[in-house]
Amino acid sequence: MLALYLSKNLALKKIILLRHAKAEKLISESSDFERNLTERGKNDALQMAHQLAKTKHIPEYIIASPANRTKQTASIFQKELHIKQIALDSNIYEADLSDLIHVIKEIDDQYEQILLVGHNPSITGLVGYISQTFIAHIPTSGIVVVELPITSWPLIQNRIGKVIWQTSPIEMSF
Repeated sequence: MLALYLSKNLALKKIILLRHAKAEKLISESSDFERNLTERGKNDALQMAHQLAKTKHIPEYIIASPANRTKQTASIFQKELHIKQIALDSNIYEADLSDLIHVIKEIDDQYEQILLVGHNPSITGLVGYISQTFIAHIPTSGIVVVELPITSWPLIQNRIGKVIWQTSPIEMSF
C-alpha cells in the first residue's frame, strides 16, 4: 500500500549522514565524550562542508550527538551551510541502530533534508539499514546522502532508501 501511495504522490525526504571529524586520541585522564577535533579534523570537516555546499543536498536542520567532537563538526557545517540551529540529542552518543531510528522518527516533518552527525559504528550501520547499499566503514568526516521515498519521518523503514551521493576526505585526497 505504501509503495502504491508513493508512486502516485512521490515525496522524498533526504537524510545526510555525517560521521564526526577526526578527534584527539583518548588519553587516560580524559573521557571519550570530551574529545575535541584535531586540526586535521577541523580542516577535513571544512572541506566536506564545502563539498556538500556544491550539491543540492543542503540540510535545513542539523541533529548531532552532544559529544564535543560531534558538536564541533556540526558547528563547522552549520557555519558553512548557513543553517540556523543545531539540535543536540544524547540518544546519538553511543547509539545503537534502534536509537538512531528513534531519533529520525522524532524529526519534525517540516524538514525535508536533515543532517545527522554521529559516531561509528552506528552511522555506518544506519546506511545499510535504511538503504540497499552496504558500506563497510564511513571514515571520519565521511558523508552519505540517502533519499527516502517517504512523506513523514516516522515512516522510515528497513531498506527503503537509496544512497544518492557520498564522499569523504579520503576520496578527495587524490
